[in-house]
Amino acid sequence: MWNSQLKEWGNSSLLKQQNRLSIDHLLQLREVYGNLRFERKEIFGGLPYNPSWIRFRYLKKGTVRTLGLTEFKTTTIALHSDIFDYSNPLVLKGLFHHELLHLVLGKDVGHNRLFKRIEEDWEEYPEYFRERGKFVRAIEETARKNGKMFRYECPNCMKVLLRTRKMKPESACSECCNKLNAGVWTDSYVLVNIDNGGESLDSLHDQ
Repeated sequence: MWNSQLKEWGNSSLLKQQNRLSIDHLLQLREVYGNLRFERKEIFGGLPYNPSWIRFRYLKKGTVRTLGLTEFKTTTIALHSDIFDYSNPLVLKGLFHHELLHLVLGKDVGHNRLFKRIEEDWEEYPEYFRERGKFVRAIEETARKNGKMFRYECPNCMKVLLRTRKMKPESACSECCNKLNAGVWTDSYVLVNIDNGGESLDSLHDQ
């Protein structure tokens, strides 16, 4: 039955338009789904035996800031494509666990205290949280090298900001302006673009 469902999904014109998952990645998720149903019976034990009730797709290629999302209207889980080939499979498991919780608890719950408590009660959560951070840093670094993410630093407090779009040349650190200059802009706190040899945004604009 599962094999016929895989073929049906693979031939679906709708899923072709929505970055459908490869068969190998669907099989990966099937295995993870089964493990989660067994390990967290109190949460997932009542779910159907296989995940055929869920639609899966990849997030838009080049996505940096989002790792996964749940679309409640279509019962769809979208995942970052790089997660399937990451060196530690716990990151995929933890991300799927997170999105599956959304489907179980419902849209109105969001990321409230109940959601966070249930997610963090998972025994593998601490290690997943650490590994997820490593994965995020890896894709951010790749995005920076490919010119799809920009890193800025305040010359005063040294706070680092990552942005998927270039900031305006006059952009300054809001925290320093608020705390140290009564909320008034000053070029003393203009952000430095780390990806351009440490030059301030103003100096780059003037060239």
